[in-house]
Amino acid sequence: MPAANRLSRNLRKILLITALSGLAGLMIGVVRAGENNFAIEAAYGALTGTIIGCGCTCFEFIGFSNSRLRAARRLPPVALLIGRTLAYSLVILFGLGISSVLVGDVLPWQEPEFSEVFLISATVAFFMSGAVEVTRLLGSEATLSLVSGRYNTPRLETRVVLFADLVGSTALAEKIGELEFHVFLQDVALDLAGPIEDTRGAVHRYVGDAVIVTWPLESGVKQADCLSCALEMHRTLATHASRYRKRFGTEPSLRVALHCGQVAAGEIGDWKKEIALLGDTMNTTARIERASKTLGSDTVLSDALVKHLPEQARTSLRRLPDYEAHGKQEPLRLWTTKT
Repeated sequence: MPAANRLSRNLRKILLITALSGLAGLMIGVVRAGENNFAIEAAYGALTGTIIGCGCTCFEFIGFSNSRLRAARRLPPVALLIGRTLAYSLVILFGLGISSVLVGDVLPWQEPEFSEVFLISATVAFFMSGAVEVTRLLGSEATLSLVSGRYNTPRLETRVVLFADLVGSTALAEKIGELEFHVFLQDVALDLAGPIEDTRGAVHRYVGDAVIVTWPLESGVKQADCLSCALEMHRTLATHASRYRKRFGTEPSLRVALHCGQVAAGEIGDWKKEIALLGDTMNTTARIERASKTLGSDTVLSDALVKHLPEQARTSLRRLPDYEAHGKQEPLRLWTTKT
């Protein structure tokens, strides 16, 4: 089901970007059109935009940004920048060429100004690739928020928060060394990217050997996506256990805590900005993660979150003993999965 959801979302994104690109091409064609060739220029612009939009997004979602293609995800940013620039340039030129053939026009590379057209195409492709890499670095949600200024002034939001922490990471780091442990963490992060993407989660930040994922409350609980993410994280690491044993001599396992509540979200920093999430919800989630170790459960949910989950999801849970958390006046009511 998660894979089907991912395919459906990517297909919708491809169709949306293709449609918007086609519309932009149509508008450019209309602006360029003269009185005698209005229809041809409009059709040429729309067709070119559609081909370019579809080609670039297919390259992106199937190749460069496919979380399942580990080789592509491991490439250095410079290599990805060059690869995207070349791929996008070829798509742009192909779009211009095939559109010219279909409307009976001269091929772009047969025109005197072809070198200028290619240079413009490569420049556009370079900046598109750079924008994608910045988005990968910051995360799509953080990038859009920083560009739009959404969190320039702190605001209160209700979110689902997931803490996933590696078990036994300190001992493993001492055993295999810091550099090899970093490779191990990168492998785990790549494997966890799939479940997070499939459930529409957003990585808030990586903290050492832990990852913090968030959802707006409604989207996180509507189909129990937050719980599905936690369970899929465990399944994904179990599926690749043999690969980890062969490379690192151990199998990664997680302790996952889930909670929901109000957080104060806002920008922090000047030259290096990030979206910070602060408040009792974040602190409580960290305490729930520590409780999971004490209670011997790899997935622990707060009672506050469970109340928001669909009935079908709640039937798969069982109560844990109340947990006396440091700094809390009332004990935490916690839940875990039955299996």
